Amino acid sequence: MNTVLIDTPTALFLPPVIPEEKRGANWLPLPASDPITDYITATFLDKKLAPGSWQVARLSRSAYLYRDVESGWQIVVKFHTAKTGKDALRHAEREYLLTRQVWESLDSNNDFQPAQPMGLWNGALFLKFVEGYTLEDKIAIRSSQPGELHHALEAIAVFFAKLHGSSSKPKSTSDFGQAADYAYKLVDNLAKHGVLKNRPSIQNGLGNLIEKWVGNPIMWDYNATEIHGDATSSNFIFTPKGGVVAIDWERSEKADPAADLGRLMAEITHSISQHGGDFAEGRIFANYLLSTYCDVLDSHWEKDSLMFRSKFYQATSTLRIARNGWVSRQDRLALVLQAFALLSS
Repeated sequence: MNTVLIDTPTALFLPPVIPEEKRGANWLPLPASDPITDYITATFLDKKLAPGSWQVARLSRSAYLYRDVESGWQIVVKFHTAKTGKDALRHAEREYLLTRQVWESLDSNNDFQPAQPMGLWNGALFLKFVEGYTLEDKIAIRSSQPGELHHALEAIAVFFAKLHGSSSKPKSTSDFGQAADYAYKLVDNLAKHGVLKNRPSIQNGLGNLIEKWVGNPIMWDYNATEIHGDATSSNFIFTPKGGVVAIDWERSEKADPAADLGRLMAEITHSISQHGGDFAEGRIFANYLLSTYCDVLDSHWEKDSLMFRSKFYQATSTLRIARNGWVSRQDRLALVLQAFALLSS
């Protein structure tokens, strides 16, 4: 199906109102007349099919899955109003264009793709539904399916290599300053509102370590590429046919490819600890992702430098996870100490 881009009216689509007690349900019925389903019917469905009733399922605060009961056809709708309010039009359009750009650049290999952008209207992004397991799922069932997590990480490594290799830019575009500023902000946030409150020695130690990384020329010497920008364990879906699809491209930008690797390495390590493992096991799988990625990169890449820089991004992403209130205080402190160790290495 061809991608559709519609001029956006001034009104914004809002996500369906689902009572909190029913958010755990798989599917909920929708009214016979609904602006979203009317738009979907008119824009995407085969005119020969007469749609019946519609159902919706909540995937996240901003993403919902719509299903036509009659045909079983499904589509994902992401409502930027739930995340960005009055700026929804601008953010939705940006994510649509970024996703479409990556979709077109990787179109030669359907096994490694972003979610296909279908349309954009009223601050809502319409994406092709992808069936499969997320990386988070693969981590959770790794013990019952030996080898599957390795295969999943290999697929992501190839995906990253293709994404980064297709958009490499000269080193003159490099800028580590933004990443360094973000690291300082994370430490400051943890000191004011998190587990570093009343722990000035750890706070100062982290600040001194970040300063050393800022002063290292290697951190500023890289080829900027298009990166995913939000490489979490829930943003990679493995299809029944064996491919991998990456979703949520709203933070994609031209930056250090090591940022994608480090971010996901931190996510893998933490997710494994949340699913019956420990830091040592998580480190094994995180390093496997990194080594596999380097193995499939073209030979002209400076791989040792990239691996070194990925430690910094793994550390800062670990600090980012440590801000989450749903993580126990003990685990948050452990995450901070893990980040300290990474920055010290």
